[in-house]
Amino acid sequence: MSVGIVLAAGGRGVRMGGALPKQFIEIGGTPIYLQALRPFLEHPKVSAIRIGMPEDYAAEVGKFLMDLFPGDVFSGRLAVFPGGRRRQDTVEKGVRLISGVSGISGVLVHDAARPFLSPEILDRTIRSMEGGKAVGVGVPVSDTLWRVSGEEKDVEVREIVARESIVAAQTPQGAPLALFLAALDRAQQEDREFTDEASLFLWAGIPFVLVEGSNRNRKITRPEDLSL
Repeated sequence: MSVGIVLAAGGRGVRMGGALPKQFIEIGGTPIYLQALRPFLEHPKVSAIRIGMPEDYAAEVGKFLMDLFPGDVFSGRLAVFPGGRRRQDTVEKGVRLISGVSGISGVLVHDAARPFLSPEILDRTIRSMEGGKAVGVGVPVSDTLWRVSGEEKDVEVREIVARESIVAAQTPQGAPLALFLAALDRAQQEDREFTDEASLFLWAGIPFVLVEGSNRNRKITRPEDLSL
């Protein structure tokens, strides 16, 4: 299987509290988005990578990546595009760009704010997608879950949620290209919005399977996530 990757890096990361979008924050001297990119560059089945960046950063990042990975950029394997207003818009734009690349049979979407994806999880995800189904990465929930109500200081615990059948979603998430495009087309026609690809696939009736991830494959959301 020849795989395309959409690296979703179009957000602003306001919960990090800084002026710089969180994907540009450095860990060990390397921007988060660049760390997230590396496993895909190194995988032999990844033939196309499209990175959706905030519009005002796209050109600068494109030049930066050309200096770092000239072979991948000049060959067309790696490219940056201006993301959309919503994550869903960025993903759709990236998938449709990848659909124009010859030989691509499946597309995975990964959050640029998840810089610790292991090659092993990526490899398992690609192999699962080869079975013709949509696929997503997730980890079983280990904490006790509470259902609550109220707001701010008046929040009350109402019940304990059984965690045995609960999984915390991660990325990558993706599907064979034809299925992905069909789901995007339908969502566009019906003006539906989804928070992630799993929601889209399930709504579209596409069989969806789980690859177990890792707690290390966490999403950088708040400043404390950088030090864990």
